[in-house]
Amino acid sequence: MFTNLDGSLDGRDERYPKLAQYSDPLKAPEREIVGREHEISQLMAAMARPELCNALLLAPAGAGKTALVQAAMLKDVKRVYREVDLARMIAGLSTPDEMAALLKGLFDEAERFSSDEHVELVLFIDEFHQVVQLSAASVEALKPVLAASGARGIRVIAATTFDEFHKYVAPNQPLMERLQRINVSPPDQKTTVEILKGMARRYGVADQFYDDHIFEMIYEYTNRYIPASTQPRKSILVLDSMVGWHRYAGRPMDRGLLADVLMESTNVNVAFRVDAVRIKRQLDEAVFSQEFATSVVAKRLQVCVADLNDKTKPMSSFLFTGSTGVGKTELTKQLALLLFGDDQRHLIRFDMSEYAREESLDLFRSELTKRVWDMGHAVLLFDEIEKAAPAVTRVLLQVLDDGRLTNDNGRQVSFLNTYIVLTTNAGSEIYETIAQYNVDDTGSGKELVEKMKEIRRSISTTQGDNKFPPELLGRIDAIVPFQPLSRETQRKIVKNKLRQMRREVMVKHGVRVEIAERVLQYLIDDHADTDSNAGGARAAIAKMTDEVTTAIAAFVNAHTRERVLRVDVRGTMRSEDKGLLKSDSHIEVAAAR
Repeated sequence: MFTNLDGSLDGRDERYPKLAQYSDPLKAPEREIVGREHEISQLMAAMARPELCNALLLAPAGAGKTALVQAAMLKDVKRVYREVDLARMIAGLSTPDEMAALLKGLFDEAERFSSDEHVELVLFIDEFHQVVQLSAASVEALKPVLAASGARGIRVIAATTFDEFHKYVAPNQPLMERLQRINVSPPDQKTTVEILKGMARRYGVADQFYDDHIFEMIYEYTNRYIPASTQPRKSILVLDSMVGWHRYAGRPMDRGLLADVLMESTNVNVAFRVDAVRIKRQLDEAVFSQEFATSVVAKRLQVCVADLNDKTKPMSSFLFTGSTGVGKTELTKQLALLLFGDDQRHLIRFDMSEYAREESLDLFRSELTKRVWDMGHAVLLFDEIEKAAPAVTRVLLQVLDDGRLTNDNGRQVSFLNTYIVLTTNAGSEIYETIAQYNVDDTGSGKELVEKMKEIRRSISTTQGDNKFPPELLGRIDAIVPFQPLSRETQRKIVKNKLRQMRREVMVKHGVRVEIAERVLQYLIDDHADTDSNAGGARAAIAKMTDEVTTAIAAFVNAHTRERVLRVDVRGTMRSEDKGLLKSDSHIEVAAAR
């Protein structure tokens, strides 16, 4: 009678060489297994069946399939448990079909072991789909073993993920009929917290937690910021990292350490807080004369900051619509800055004109999932969405509907922590009709607001020449129209850019830049189409870069000893002489005297 139930062969390696080479005693669990009583009972009942006594555990990676089998082993005093090492078996193969003979030999030895020692042998096979994936012959070798396992004194516990199960195992119905399926759900918050507290006791740091809510915060934050992984593994890994920092550097086991660990693993600063009271004011300070647009965006952000948004979709989605150069991109940058404290790493931009062809679909999907996988907490800007191919647009429909997308490797990428901004110039000709309403330069006058509402309704029903995809409109949380900018607003924007440029020159070169009043007039009025606002502030800023910034750079590089320079306009501008067909004015930079 075999009395050693720890799974070792107890000196019998020569009698059972394949068992010794390709399987190991199943290890006892490293931590207390809690909250799995129902699944353990299911597994024990499955193995007690007289005929179909094999089980297939299905769960996401990290949900605790192995821990469940280990817990069953501690409770089961009648059987011997060993874990089959598939990687070791596969490594020695010359051809995939050799696996069939190897499996048959392994199970023949298992039957002989059970008969010789008068004990049932449980073989645990993790990543079971690999056997099916390897070759059809391997599956055929397994079927008779599984069908007669009860009579042969063998119990097989297989385990795999839902994705791998549906892809490889489920299509083989005869194989499925020989396995009792048991779904293993990730543990809930209460169970996960108990697991974490048990870990803290085991590692001797339980008395270092002075905040009773830290464990709940680990669970909440990992669910929110690590959506691609599964509980309890992701919470365990975060706590494990915290313990490492505590042991190495003496860091207290507090919220600050938790925030730092999450920053390292997710690039998200959970300590950063959005000032909900100042959302509207901050947007208005950065984006001039778009009060209607900032109001719509601010209202949606209030919902997100209050954590009342739909948890099955991206945090929020916007369609920014309006002419070129009216502040759509600038408001998107401010969203990233406001929400994440950074408008570089946390702003992911796609120029949709690059995906205008149907064959660009795979490239777009690959690039989108890769960048969101690397930075899952970000503002996604899809610029000029109307230029994307219909197939590309359908990818975004899935993102907006489900908050997820499958990447090239078949792995689901979560978009639940992203803010999505689509911009379009579709219907831009409509916006020119409202310029006459811009009488107070704030976008808040009654007539203007009413007209903007009309434009908003119009973009919902009119595709215009740009063929804006109407199927997107039903998925968007808010359609945000941007009004054309008045000359005065453009002056504010360009003046602000000039101020930033002057500050940069002073910081980098120690040179003070004086700018004449005529420079602003030159940039705003001298180049402009007097009959429209085409280009908005963007055209004036481009002119500033092409003429003012380049002239200053050339002067600074050539006159390294000068500490003060002056920028002025030489010649007569069209705004100064309406009779001029063409301006002869130009920018001049010289040392200030």
